[in-house]
Amino acid sequence: MFPFFQRKNSEIFTVLLIRPSKYDDDGYVVRYWKGILPSNTLAVLNALTREVFESGRFGPNVKPRVVLLDDTVHTINVERLAGKYLGKNKRAVAVFAGVQTNQFPRASELAVRFKQAGFETMVGGFHVSGSIALADSMPPECQTLMDHGITLVKGEVEDAWSGLLDDALNGRLQLFYDILVKPDISHAPLPEINKRYQRNFVYPWMGTIDCGRGCPYHCSFCTIINVQGRKMRCRAADAIVARIEENYRLDGVDFYFFTDDNFARNQHWLAILDGLIDLRERKNVRVSFMMQVDTKAWKIPGFIDKVARAGGTQVFLGIESLNQANLAAEGKVQYAVDDMAEMIAAWHRANIACHAGYIIGFPLDTPETVRNDVARLKELQIDQCSFFMLTPLPGSADHARMAREGVWMEPDLNTYDSCHETLRLPNFRPGEWLQSYREAWESFCSFDTIRATLLRSAACRYWELFKNYMWYRNATLEKMHPMISGFWRLKPRTDRRAGIAPEGFWRHYKQRVVDWCENITTLAKFMAELQELWLQTRQRSATSPAAYLEEIHKKCGNFATRMVDAVVVRWNAMGRARLTTRQNLDAYWARFAVWVRKLRLLRLTIEVPRALLYLQREVRLGLTFLIFFLHELILPQPKRSR
Repeated sequence: MFPFFQRKNSEIFTVLLIRPSKYDDDGYVVRYWKGILPSNTLAVLNALTREVFESGRFGPNVKPRVVLLDDTVHTINVERLAGKYLGKNKRAVAVFAGVQTNQFPRASELAVRFKQAGFETMVGGFHVSGSIALADSMPPECQTLMDHGITLVKGEVEDAWSGLLDDALNGRLQLFYDILVKPDISHAPLPEINKRYQRNFVYPWMGTIDCGRGCPYHCSFCTIINVQGRKMRCRAADAIVARIEENYRLDGVDFYFFTDDNFARNQHWLAILDGLIDLRERKNVRVSFMMQVDTKAWKIPGFIDKVARAGGTQVFLGIESLNQANLAAEGKVQYAVDDMAEMIAAWHRANIACHAGYIIGFPLDTPETVRNDVARLKELQIDQCSFFMLTPLPGSADHARMAREGVWMEPDLNTYDSCHETLRLPNFRPGEWLQSYREAWESFCSFDTIRATLLRSAACRYWELFKNYMWYRNATLEKMHPMISGFWRLKPRTDRRAGIAPEGFWRHYKQRVVDWCENITTLAKFMAELQELWLQTRQRSATSPAAYLEEIHKKCGNFATRMVDAVVVRWNAMGRARLTTRQNLDAYWARFAVWVRKLRLLRLTIEVPRALLYLQREVRLGLTFLIFFLHELILPQPKRSR
């Protein structure tokens, strides 16, 4: 046989990077048609994996590939994946990345199924790292995975990733890797955007970067300090700025969430912000971002001004409580409650929205104090608030202390999502804590509260707050925390928690049809609510139809410009009166619905001309709102160069 007819044996090695979801109270996987927040951990491991592949470590006869799977937006069919990625000359490893405590039950079930299907399987993340770090022995849920032959990885993997993949390829994975040394991330590859993955999210042009890791404080409810450490470790500022510019020009990524637990304590914050200012002011790279900082950051000289010039639009503040004694009890002594009003005013003067994180369930909390605190947060003019129920997360000092003292904690880790009662609090009767939590959300996400926020907000922040309201209000209607929510819930019949039998085919889909009808009705009411909110607050928008037409013409061409001109400008100008509220429309349709239910055929016949008139107004309003909204959602994206 001539040499050029000979085929060299090659092996395909696939790395499946998986973010698990969690189960709802009925045992269904929490999954959506479109998600909200992409996973930074997947982006980090994607970059690390590609760096290992490109190093040539596996030699010329191994063809590596990486696949990102997100359980919150992807259907994960283990059997189908096994048929695709395992077989002759095919090896694969399933890596469950960034697994949090509430995701651990789902991750465990999937990991066992992957292992039984023939995949090498690894599980890492905050639950594994945190629970093992503060436990006297291997936690039983972790030991169970190891008993199934599944590898656990404790710690950060930057310095060990190539060795882990090499062990997976050659079938010599150990059951436990304890990575004690915190890696120097200043030269580690930055999180890498995966466009195919990003398409599964409502805003696919959003990126995440952990500019630094660790936190210098001692909050007893937090797991960060026991997983990532109290010493701040930071990425190189010039590399961050270069990656942001590259993602903007190639993929149109124009908004970032800096996932640092405390960006203000990143030693390179000045260099990062100066680099972003240069991108905006000299290179016309219009990238904006949101970050997390502590409540003393506003006192750093020049910090707020730099953030504003660099494109900061919103700051997440870990306020946690307005009771100084509560904060002291949890070791959070780094700020004084009396500074709140001055701090928020300082951020607002720079046109930066304030997003507060607030925990319910501290020792001195009661239903009455929670209601008072929510009212106080509104008085302080917090723009957004995320509420959490105090949860004893494994890896926190609180959990370790309670375990030593024998305090009762909810055994089902699936409920450790800050939305369930996982402790017994002396100041709350059973169910009262959860009720206070839900009332706080309902109150802060009410129409009147958001309307007041939009009316006082800076014009340049109007649409960002409006879109965040849409996100948070939708999650409130679903009784789901916004951080784990999405749009249009999916409930596959057979993808249910172990121990809960799948429903029968007809029973399940009968209920799903009922759910879909309810969802459509709720969505229609929600869209009407959004329209009403816009009608009552739109005078604060920084844009006008004329400005919209000019920008649309530059980015979308003549056809789109003519269509928008016809709908937004000419059609609305033809109306006898400009719509300023939906009240008349809603009142008319309510009366019309009564006539339909009572089968008043004569009345309905007479009402046909008026109904058509109101329908025309409804369509005009709907299209106008849609065009304005889509303009803000889509048009700011730059044209992509190849």
